[in-house]
Amino acid sequence: MKLIKMQCPNCGATFTVTEGSETAVCEYCGTTVAIPRKDAEITVVEHRKINYKAFAIFGVVAAIIIIAAIAIVLTVGKGEKTDSRAYKTAGVYLVGVDIPAGEYVLYPNIGKNDGDVTPVLEVRKTRESATNISDFLYRKEFYMRQYVNLNDGEYIAFEHALMYLPENIKLKPLDENGYSAAQLKVGTDIPAGEYVVVGQNKQVQYFRTSKPEAELYSTSALNSPDMISFGYCENRVYLHVNDGEYLTFAGGKLYKSGDAMGPSVAENGAMPAGQYKVGDDIKSGKYTVHPAENNRSQAWVCINKNSVSTGSLSDWDKEHSGGETLLFLRLSDFDGPVDIDIPELDGGDIYVMFWYCVAIEK
Repeated sequence: MKLIKMQCPNCGATFTVTEGSETAVCEYCGTTVAIPRKDAEITVVEHRKINYKAFAIFGVVAAIIIIAAIAIVLTVGKGEKTDSRAYKTAGVYLVGVDIPAGEYVLYPNIGKNDGDVTPVLEVRKTRESATNISDFLYRKEFYMRQYVNLNDGEYIAFEHALMYLPENIKLKPLDENGYSAAQLKVGTDIPAGEYVVVGQNKQVQYFRTSKPEAELYSTSALNSPDMISFGYCENRVYLHVNDGEYLTFAGGKLYKSGDAMGPSVAENGAMPAGQYKVGDDIKSGKYTVHPAENNRSQAWVCINKNSVSTGSLSDWDKEHSGGETLLFLRLSDFDGPVDIDIPELDGGDIYVMFWYCVAIEK
């Protein structure tokens, strides 16, 4: 067979091919060349190497995306959420080894339909689930924002919740929309000052403590050195807080004093049960107080000066009220409605509480 010379149209090199062949490969650059017939143009077919590395990387990335998507779907299916700001998800951690000692914030991580799921926070002496009550340093079921202070050597265990560093979970400024039930650190989340918790036809309450893990609801909590004060009432209650304290509130929304909506006065002018600030929520003057139906035995009226104490006049209240009780009446001591006189402001603030009763201005 006759050999003919060809010039590579890609690199310009000369090489030989067998006459009659349809294609040839340049031995210098690897370009595949179509051998022309007479008077035909040479057609160059580019020779490209397959980048197997790129395909491998693409495959790995695609697999990661698919796995992440499946994880998200499964998580959402359980009612739990993901958050890139979260420091730790549910688990057990040794303080000083797994996480540094310090203060953290936990949020429940459950969906609206997970009524049978309970977020639990435990601080204990052992990694394994404690069986002896003495192994627990602190245990709480919680449905709201919760602080916790941890020391080296302690174990923290929590489920259905996410843990955050406080600096990564700043709250939006408190405005007329208020804050829902939560635990807040005064001086960090909110400034010191006066606030009001407002609910809708339900009992609202607050607790001021020196530690976030303080026991709130047991009888011993009233005499605990960690309990600074507490307040509760139907529909509305006022409070004062200072820097460094932890405020826990439930049953309503928290507002700055003066920002909350006014009380819902009935068509007959009846002021519902609740605690009110004279001049802001209620006017001074004469009122007639009526007990709620079938609740005369529990109904009472209290007027405090320079204090937001509920005025139940227990020994604990007297010690912690920080103000002056101007009037306290139990409606069970009277046969019918009771007339009261809410005094005018004469320096300081005056607060009036109606418990299981309503008041109508005379």
